[in-house]
Amino acid sequence: MKLAKKSWTVLLLFVMVCTLFVACGKTNENSDSKNEASSVEESKTPIQENDTPKDSPQSEGTSTDPVTITVAFPWGEEIFNNRFKEIDEKLPNIDIKMVACECKSTSLQELFASGINPDIIFPNYGISHVESLGIIHPLDDLAKSNNFDVDTLNPGLVSYIRSLDAEGRLIGIPDGTGYMSLFYNKEIFDLFGEPYPTEKMTWDQAFDLARKMTGQRNGVSYLGLELGGWGNVGDGAAVPLRELAVNKTDPDTGEVLITKDPSFSKFLELMKKYYSIPEVRSEEAKNVDLFAKKQAAMTVTWTAYFVHGNPFEDVEYLKNNIAMLPVPVWADQPDIGPALGTTPMVISNQSEHKDAAFSVLKEYVSVANQTKIAKSMASGPVLTEVADQYGSDIENYIGQDVTSVFKLTPATYKGRQSLWDQYVNLDLAKFADSDLNIQEFLRITKEEAETAIKEAKTQQETTKK
Repeated sequence: MKLAKKSWTVLLLFVMVCTLFVACGKTNENSDSKNEASSVEESKTPIQENDTPKDSPQSEGTSTDPVTITVAFPWGEEIFNNRFKEIDEKLPNIDIKMVACECKSTSLQELFASGINPDIIFPNYGISHVESLGIIHPLDDLAKSNNFDVDTLNPGLVSYIRSLDAEGRLIGIPDGTGYMSLFYNKEIFDLFGEPYPTEKMTWDQAFDLARKMTGQRNGVSYLGLELGGWGNVGDGAAVPLRELAVNKTDPDTGEVLITKDPSFSKFLELMKKYYSIPEVRSEEAKNVDLFAKKQAAMTVTWTAYFVHGNPFEDVEYLKNNIAMLPVPVWADQPDIGPALGTTPMVISNQSEHKDAAFSVLKEYVSVANQTKIAKSMASGPVLTEVADQYGSDIENYIGQDVTSVFKLTPATYKGRQSLWDQYVNLDLAKFADSDLNIQEFLRITKEEAETAIKEAKTQQETTKK
């Protein structure tokens, strides 16, 4: 600004006053920033939504207003680049940066204390770690203001995310999901002279068939059905329970419900039938993937079983002898598959660039990006319209009915999903190998869970002080 007809004395005083004013302002600004970060660490109380900055104008992330979006990410730079590099290139006025973070409450607090407020958070260890800090920005209104149709997302994943919130809000965008399938070996079925399994086979039918096909042929021992392999007590064995989509605990009080809800007795009665099949818990079954060794007729495992390699080594063997179907179902709900899970990509309510952050997530679930993810089976797609592309770039799945995973409707939780469930260890190995009856097993499990939940509540109260 041009100064005229002013004395140098007045000018000097003016400059000195302005300099002092700006310096004080910056000092207060830095002090406020440090106090805000340290308050998260020291008070460890939820951050209130009305204390956060207003949503930035939707013009942010443009050529006139470029921004940097920071993502708290737990799985390393290589995976981050695989997921976000192309998105970064498609959004030239938004610079996407990763900050390594375990994304537990303690590691997030450390970020805040260091002055880093990530815009997007991947809560790898559960939504409770961000919920306890009160930093979740619900996305329903943000989706509307950014012209994003939530109905384009897989409804099972949206239902799962809404079930994590007490008010049923959309608290994140699904990162992806994993599907389960029934794989079977035609060669072994032919050897035993049994017809191939079919869609919507019930669990009772599957276990009856498994018993028929457990035994020796030509000096080789065969198991009729593996549930994920490695002892048959892991992810595959949990599928029947996931199809019921029931809480183990009360989401509000933490009361353990497994002795009250008949679903758990129903599940264990079914598993008791399975574990009574000879060799299901043999040492070989505990230590070897028998399906990969051509010694199990069927296996229930992750659909991406063959993404990282062909255990049979021979592509032709895989193509000619291995087929896949939807997982077995309960007789009283023949169209219902296991509930889906996902890591919700959360926008922090401390972000100063919520619209730009949403633009990143919107591009993540775009048709183009989800098609790439679906083809490579990097994850189960979150858009139903690209389902027919699932696994299409993977040689091991050529000729397989990969889209059979979409033929069942995922089970959904009624109301809120309980975050206290993580403290209930329904130990199937213990159940399979002990002489405990079902009610005794549930009672012991309940008592152990009650102790764990009490300790967790005490720790939470201590953390808040």
